[in-house]
Amino acid sequence: MENFAITLVCIALLIAAAVSLCMTALNAVNTTADALRQEEVLSRDMVNTSISCENAVTSPGGNSVTLYVANTGNTSLADYAAWDVIVRYQDGGTNWIPNSVATPGWTSSAFFFPGQAGNIPAQYLEPG
Repeated sequence: MENFAITLVCIALLIAAAVSLCMTALNAVNTTADALRQEEVLSRDMVNTSISCENAVTSPGGNSVTLYVANTGNTSLADYAAWDVIVRYQDGGTNWIPNSVATPGWTSSAFFFPGQAGNIPAQYLEPG
């Protein structure tokens, strides 16, 4: 009788362990599937995005530039907080300008639908 009780406890522990292992595996598969779905949505937006800089005009003082940007992709571009403007000089130097009303910074009142273009005025500080 003692062996029977021990056997039942062992079988119950094995069943509990198997159920726990299966639930953990199913949760992992579900999490992976959700991540892949989110990646697909982001990837689709990135593939449909295309921006081209048609023209750039620098102010006489050299501390501001106005970019004429065209949305040549199929996605509307409006999340300006996620944009960065990187200015590359002819001498090879670069300057990163975040989306901000302060200097350094850039702003735009345009909403870039596919096929539309607009100006982006950017103010930056000279390094040094």
